[in-house]
Amino acid sequence: MVSVALSIIVPIAIYSYLPRWLQNLGYKPAPKNLLAAACVLYFVSFYLPTFRIEGQDTSFATHFVGGGLFSGFLWLYLKQSLRWKMLGWLELISLYLLVSGLGVANELFELLIEKTGITYVGSWDTWWDLLANSLGALAFWLVYKFVQSGRHF
Repeated sequence: MVSVALSIIVPIAIYSYLPRWLQNLGYKPAPKNLLAAACVLYFVSFYLPTFRIEGQDTSFATHFVGGGLFSGFLWLYLKQSLRWKMLGWLELISLYLLVSGLGVANELFELLIEKTGITYVGSWDTWWDLLANSLGALAFWLVYKFVQSGRHF
């Protein structure tokens, strides 16, 4: 039940409030298409099938898509809204910092809801979750750089 609520509330809140927050800070928010893509990925990620790692069900796909790819689209939206201009390696570092910060915040939230008895999450797979987040963000960045270079698939 908590997952269903989060899959709906978080993307709606981000889509609704992030552009306003940026505008209140004096920035002109980028068009919302990247933000919409991020929010759709976050929602969809909760409903992806799990697969086994070391004999246990994991949420690797959820974190790859809803952590890594979501962070990639969110990062690109922020990059455009804030008019960031930086070298490629600095882009990658800034994306890594975003996905890592959001990933740790998510794992701390999971710990909170488990320890308060709201629901059982299981923390044995935290490292796999963080790896999935990072790999998803890296996949996003590689495709982004490929598309940015003007090459086609």
